[in-house]
Amino acid sequence: MDKIEFKKLLKILDEIISAYEELKILFEEKKELLKNSKSGDLVEVDNKILAQNEAIVKLNDSRKNMSMEHFNKDCRMSDYIEILGKNNEDFKEQLMLRKVKICKISDELVLLNNQNMELLKHGMTITGKMLDTIVDAFAPQGSNYNEAGKTDTHDLDMWTVNEEI
Repeated sequence: MDKIEFKKLLKILDEIISAYEELKILFEEKKELLKNSKSGDLVEVDNKILAQNEAIVKLNDSRKNMSMEHFNKDCRMSDYIEILGKNNEDFKEQLMLRKVKICKISDELVLLNNQNMELLKHGMTITGKMLDTIVDAFAPQGSNYNEAGKTDTHDLDMWTVNEEI
């Protein structure tokens, strides 16, 4: 791969890194919305995340196409470093820097995604409990009356005698 093609590869890798950084910002924004119970704004952020994901897929397709064109395989960063860095220390160094950035941002994205999933689970649990409370408050109380026509509070269940005198 000549220097011109290598610069094209670096440009694609830099765009991928930038796209992942933007995705990280969106994940952080989503985390704040989840923490502050602003579910109305989640749809907008989720749509931005989906759009950013599509952009990342397109960038990765460009990288894959370039890789297939030059190496007849879809190379990972380690492959690029091994193949291109073998004869050119400058290529190797530039690729190593980008690999470190990609690994770092990838770890951060996984962590943020896991945190967001836990916040969503917690929110669903809270919502479920709130719905149970609402349903219980508005449920017909007819089934809670005993034979004497009084509300059965189950306070008497601890006693051996369950009949009212």
